[in-house]
Amino acid sequence: MARAEFSGNENDLWFLRAYAWTLYDQVKQIVDDYENNRLAPSALSEQMAPYMREFSKMASPLRGDSAFSQMLRLAGKASKDWQDFLAFARWAGTEDFPDEDKAPFINDQGRKIDSLQKRFKRAIGRKTATKALEHVTDPDLVAWGRSVLEESLKEDPNDQWLNYYQSQLDLLNGDLKQAKLRLGPVLRRQSGAAWPWGLLGEILENESRGDAIICLTNAVQVAREEQEVAKVRFRLAHLLALEQRFDEAAYQAEKALSYRQESGYKVPSELTQLISSDWYAAALKEGNLKPLANVTHAAMEILKSLDQLELIYTAGAIDHINPSKALSYVATSSSDGTSLSHRKFPDAAGLIPGTIIEIGHARNESAPVAWRASTASSIPGLCETFSGIVERHEGQPFAFLRSDAGDVYIPPELACEFPVDEQMSGTCVALRRANKQGKVGWRAVQFLEAALG
Repeated sequence: MARAEFSGNENDLWFLRAYAWTLYDQVKQIVDDYENNRLAPSALSEQMAPYMREFSKMASPLRGDSAFSQMLRLAGKASKDWQDFLAFARWAGTEDFPDEDKAPFINDQGRKIDSLQKRFKRAIGRKTATKALEHVTDPDLVAWGRSVLEESLKEDPNDQWLNYYQSQLDLLNGDLKQAKLRLGPVLRRQSGAAWPWGLLGEILENESRGDAIICLTNAVQVAREEQEVAKVRFRLAHLLALEQRFDEAAYQAEKALSYRQESGYKVPSELTQLISSDWYAAALKEGNLKPLANVTHAAMEILKSLDQLELIYTAGAIDHINPSKALSYVATSSSDGTSLSHRKFPDAAGLIPGTIIEIGHARNESAPVAWRASTASSIPGLCETFSGIVERHEGQPFAFLRSDAGDVYIPPELACEFPVDEQMSGTCVALRRANKQGKVGWRAVQFLEAALG
């Protein structure tokens, strides 16, 4: 009925809202079926296309309305397998969301969810990376998607998904160094996930086949579900075959084939070539399918070497140690700092307060990924040595060191070593830090010497 009455009501917002919500109900059912595996990905585009074309012809006056943004939400959910998503997204744009859909929100489980606008931009980035591999794709459409991804990264340079998609495009462009720089921070956050290891394996194929095999192997070993590494397995099998590790290659090819057969998926030509080989037939006949040994340690070593390419080091000093949490806290300014986990950095557990070190972190990241000793004896304005007279009075658990350079607060855990109302000289290492009230001053963290005056 809405279609029949559209002519003459093109600018009637109440009519258009009712029309849009009717289309929404139809599309939502399709997307629900798709998400719950009741609709095959290959059938999604055919079912969605008519409704989304109809929506795009009538919905421009609804820009900024919730009916408009909710249709974009469904489009984003289907973006991975809906072939026309990128063209639809270019028509829709990325700015015509109501204010509430431009802000993050807290869901019923108390979890913070990124805004609908941000999720839509990520969907554009993902589809752009996918479409860029298809040489028949409209280059202007891909260029538009690239521009959205570029602007989105300027707005949020630490977003792991945006960096992942840009890394894929960098690889496609042959910029291997930039691809690794983009992927490094993502992989540090998601080292237990298969997808970043799979991409790093692709990147390293052009530099070191051995390292690429390790990364792809780690991807299949950390994957929670077989579908996560459906393409990784036959890529890995191909590289293993090139190294003449035929029994291991055959194992990966067989796993990839079995998954497709069990799921009813088409066998791609690359996999067909592998299972048609003599070495695959021989391994199958002789029962020599060989799984790969665990490569966790080797993969972490590759990640460490990747870190060295991009780390920025910041000077800091050990502030205090929390044994129960196995953490050493490092001050990098009067109000900022970070912590070193003793599990991740066991050598840091032996560093005493006042020790000056350098913390390595990735560009645009604050989390430490490495540390190293420093040759510096002080950090002016942050970590310095003071000498003077220690004053501790009756009834006060704390003390002060009075020096020509200023007073240094001595916390109770250090002050308890000094007698009450007896003059003593001392030399300490102190940090200039803000207290709980925000007042900045010098606080002793280690005494080098003390003697009765």
